[in-house]
Amino acid sequence: MKRVFFVVVVACIAVLVWIAYQFMNINLDQVAPITKRDPTPTLAATKPDAGIRVNNESYAYSLVRVAIASNITLIPNFTDKTDAKTLADANGCRQAISGGFYDKAGKPLGFFFADNRTLGQEIHSTLLNGFFWADTAGSALISTALPDIPYRFALQTGPLLLFNGQTMPLTIENDEHARRMVVGKTTNNQFIFLAVYSGESAYFGPLLSGLPSVVSSISSKDNLGIEDALNLDGGSASAFYSGDTRLSELTPVGSLFCVK
Repeated sequence: MKRVFFVVVVACIAVLVWIAYQFMNINLDQVAPITKRDPTPTLAATKPDAGIRVNNESYAYSLVRVAIASNITLIPNFTDKTDAKTLADANGCRQAISGGFYDKAGKPLGFFFADNRTLGQEIHSTLLNGFFWADTAGSALISTALPDIPYRFALQTGPLLLFNGQTMPLTIENDEHARRMVVGKTTNNQFIFLAVYSGESAYFGPLLSGLPSVVSSISSKDNLGIEDALNLDGGSASAFYSGDTRLSELTPVGSLFCVK
């Protein structure tokens, strides 16, 4: 009986030794390697075109130059709330920049005309005191009033930052640092879309009251010749796509300028 018990114990030990040997000799190439998870992708991946220092503050900026106004269209996004990148891709945009402001109900603040529809009515505002519009004849302009003409698109926004070559003095209550989007018209009737933001945090940027000086300094530095400039929606509801610059939004953009 003792002999049978001894044989069983030896056999069990042998089996355990064989299993351990097989485990230790597993082909490691068959085991999926353990890798670090990729970091959460940033919502604002960008390679700025340049940087500038104004009033002891440093900012990065990216810009889009548009020589032909008819290449610019305005896409409303108040209802669908599609993300800017998807909207730009679906419309074949080479570059895309978020448009103007909207209220908590998702309706444009001020006059808005696009896709042959008037989606917002003009309001009297010391802040939204400018218009960017294009007519059906191929011209476009930044102005302080809307002409009575057939529009291709028209947008009320603001404030005006530069007008007739002069920086506009701004006093803003509860002013905050935020990323800024700007549309400007040059002396040779070209248009500049500009994103200004912090190199450390792409949702951070200049005070709105300091934006006229920043835009004027960028224009001088790069010989852009911007004579009129108008603030667009910025902060978390802004987006800018051009080349290596990809600034996505945290909250939906109300509209999108599409450059083809």
